[in-house]
Amino acid sequence: MKSRRMVLGRFSSPLSLESWEVPEPKGEEVIVRVRGAGVCRTDLRIWKGTEAKPGFHLPLVLGHEIAGTVEDFGEAVTGLKKGEGVLVYSAWTDGTCRFCRRGLYNICPHQVIPGQTTDGGFAEHVVVPSHRWLVKLGDVSPVDAAPLADAGTTSMGAVRMTLPYLWVGSVVVVNGIGGIGPYTVQLLKVLAPTSVVVAISRSEVHRELALKAGADHAFSPSEAIEEVRRLSGGEGAAAAIDLVGTEETTKLLSSLISIDGAIVLVGMEGRNVSLPTFETAVWNRKLLGSNYGTMNDMSDVVRLMAEGKLMPFVVRRNLEEANEALLDLDSGRVVGGRQVLTP
Repeated sequence: MKSRRMVLGRFSSPLSLESWEVPEPKGEEVIVRVRGAGVCRTDLRIWKGTEAKPGFHLPLVLGHEIAGTVEDFGEAVTGLKKGEGVLVYSAWTDGTCRFCRRGLYNICPHQVIPGQTTDGGFAEHVVVPSHRWLVKLGDVSPVDAAPLADAGTTSMGAVRMTLPYLWVGSVVVVNGIGGIGPYTVQLLKVLAPTSVVVAISRSEVHRELALKAGADHAFSPSEAIEEVRRLSGGEGAAAAIDLVGTEETTKLLSSLISIDGAIVLVGMEGRNVSLPTFETAVWNRKLLGSNYGTMNDMSDVVRLMAEGKLMPFVVRRNLEEANEALLDLDSGRVVGGRQVLTP
């Protein structure tokens, strides 16, 4: 079967639309007809050649946020029907390490990631190595669901890491409102309904987006310290989720959090973080890394969207617009949520 995909042949160069032959599935393999592929800042960093994680080999098809319908599958697959809507979990492992045995595939050191270490979803079809990496969508649209494969699942993982630090009436900060932020804000409102959710963004448009997603307040970085102190009665934020991840943002958030508070680091836009040594140690503050989420996290965000408790924030693009989508993301021109390619 012939199919089309957008191929990265050289870093920082335009992706090329190419034809390829989709193989016949064997064993547990599933051929997914891609209906939606989210465009993430990780895709942008890989395209530029600046992603900190090593091991990228070109040519490569980007895209790790993949939703679609089942086209075909191998003889060992059970429980799937052709045409069924599915969301693809994007950390594929062999299940043998101690993290995998706990269901923590997201931190397996030997994981294979579509769009990073193997071909991903900027394509009409993708080969998933096992039906175990699929979550059924039911009535949820694959286009709406595509960002849940990363933006939603990553948000759920970060929010669950944050919950132990929150209390009734506590202030929790979400820093950086782009493709992930609206999902992080919504999940905090669902899972920590008594906390006050404060969004921080340099962009007025993105602050408005955070309020639309349910944030109680949205401030610029220059306003944040004074306003968080006011809202918390001088105590500071119980926790902050950093969706940017630079020295500048971690320095800002370290001045916002309370005694025994935590910064949950999700974003990786910088190479280093900045925390004051004395205040961090003396006041028992924490910096916690949060990478992606579990299969259960992904199943839960799909369920919440199916129940109408999680709204999609999607900007649709054609597959052929992948280059324009990357450029728009790089320049900050994306408004309204996550760009999703619709092959």
